[in-house]
Amino acid sequence: MDFPRLSICFLFILNFLVSLATSQSELRFNRCSTSGNYTTNSTYARNLNALLSSIPASSDLNSDGFFNSSVGQNPNQVYAIGLCAGYLAVASCRSCLNVSVQAITQECPNQKEASRGYDNCMLRFSNRNILGSMDDSFVYVAWNVGNATNPAQFDDMLGDLLLDLRDRAAAGGVRKYAKGDISYRGHWAIYAMEQCTPDISKLDCGKCLNVATNFMLGYASYKFKVGVEVR
Repeated sequence: MDFPRLSICFLFILNFLVSLATSQSELRFNRCSTSGNYTTNSTYARNLNALLSSIPASSDLNSDGFFNSSVGQNPNQVYAIGLCAGYLAVASCRSCLNVSVQAITQECPNQKEASRGYDNCMLRFSNRNILGSMDDSFVYVAWNVGNATNPAQFDDMLGDLLLDLRDRAAAGGVRKYAKGDISYRGHWAIYAMEQCTPDISKLDCGKCLNVATNFMLGYASYKFKVGVEVR
């Protein structure tokens, strides 16, 4: 069975989800920062275009589904990171990031910082160094409309599963990624995955996933939780 949509605690991105399995990669968020703008045909614009165009072809995606790089010099230096869900094949990873690259500057024209996330991948660029830093200022939540048949049991089992995956993901090596499932007397099952960008520390990954876990468990206990992302 395919595992559900991505939940990234990327420490900036925590990509972390509990949901029904799906093969589709839907747009989940598009965030345009108000921290600053650049002008068309400026040095910053050229650096951004050069950086974004290099992402789908990056050899790094073959090893861990993660991209990070920068182009230019201050004050026109641009940083970018991209991450694919741990279960995603290389070709699908490149395809998802390519869609992000094509769309992010159209949806956030002239912004010096923006992020865009799908079920299967996320992309972010900025005029400040965003590599290896945790930021829990942005939380995205999605859910389906189905009610859990036994809400108390569902939440207890969900909490146990998420805490186990948190520890496994944070302790990961090349990929800070873990997936798993838990079932209730054969009647229903919960499938989950947790993931951090590999550039952050074990400690920060655990902290970020804690933010997502606590937010998810406290958001709507009577619903099937679908996902939380921390950027």
